[in-house]
Amino acid sequence: MPITVPPVLSPWRSGDREIIRQYANWPSSGYNLTQLTAAMNRVAETSTDTVTAIQGWIDQAEALDASWDAQIAAGTAHLGNAAEYEGPIPGVTLTANDYRSKLDVIEWDTSLRKVRTVTGGRSDATAGGLITGKIAALKADILQALGIQAANGGGTVRLVRS
Repeated sequence: MPITVPPVLSPWRSGDREIIRQYANWPSSGYNLTQLTAAMNRVAETSTDTVTAIQGWIDQAEALDASWDAQIAAGTAHLGNAAEYEGPIPGVTLTANDYRSKLDVIEWDTSLRKVRTVTGGRSDATAGGLITGKIAALKADILQALGIQAANGGGTVRLVRS
């Protein structure tokens, strides 16, 4: 007999349960969805302010993830890792006039074609490390507020409180 997963209560949004399930690394099964829904509904019944806070954390995590994806797609992600940067502004198209360094004698400034970056020594000091760390902290706050733990390796699921 198939398990009927109960709906989440208001003020939860329709996509919140799936996002939280992914954050918890829980397999998509009827049992897991029922347990997650029960945890979410307990929070909704006791504190709508907590639901609002969790939704804010979800929005922040999703925005950080999207911003990092956009930086990777634009080819500017490496700039967040740079302690020092010399070169043209990424995304700006240079014209022949930008390369001129003297007006009376045509001399081309080839330094604008060079890019030099010096990265930091620690991986958590890079833009990727900082963004990943912030997203992980937001996910941990969400799971803690719901009283659940992430599954290790997609295996066992454990509720922190009942």
